[in-house]
Amino acid sequence: MKSLNKLLIFSLIISACAENNPNEPGSNTPVLIDLYHGTVNLDPQSYWYLKFKALEGDSIYFEAIVKVGNDISYAFWCDSINFERWKNNQNAQLRDYQEAITSYSFKASLSEGTYYVVLGNSAMFSSKEYWIRGYIRGLR
Repeated sequence: MKSLNKLLIFSLIISACAENNPNEPGSNTPVLIDLYHGTVNLDPQSYWYLKFKALEGDSIYFEAIVKVGNDISYAFWCDSINFERWKNNQNAQLRDYQEAITSYSFKASLSEGTYYVVLGNSAMFSSKEYWIRGYIRGLR
């Protein structure tokens, strides 16, 4: 009987610890998720994109700065549906769209879904290099 009681107490302790584990999914622990940090080289007439997934209530911070070249030809962010529309030269809703800039940054609150940040080089002959940093802040 003593061993049965010890086993029962042990299993209660294990289940209590599992319920209070901050690393378990759904524990609502604040996290910072690094999406990208570094440089990107873009050939002429090309673009680069960062695809990421967000949960309801997440927020994103993104910035890009010209390291080599005269500008970021264009930059924007959007959801997956509008990214596909943009790639297929269809009418798309592009958020924070900007052209011919030396830096690009935005902060936004997100709904659950898949998103893209796009940076482009529309120069005919010159490559460009951008320094980029992006992260998500949320609860996990």
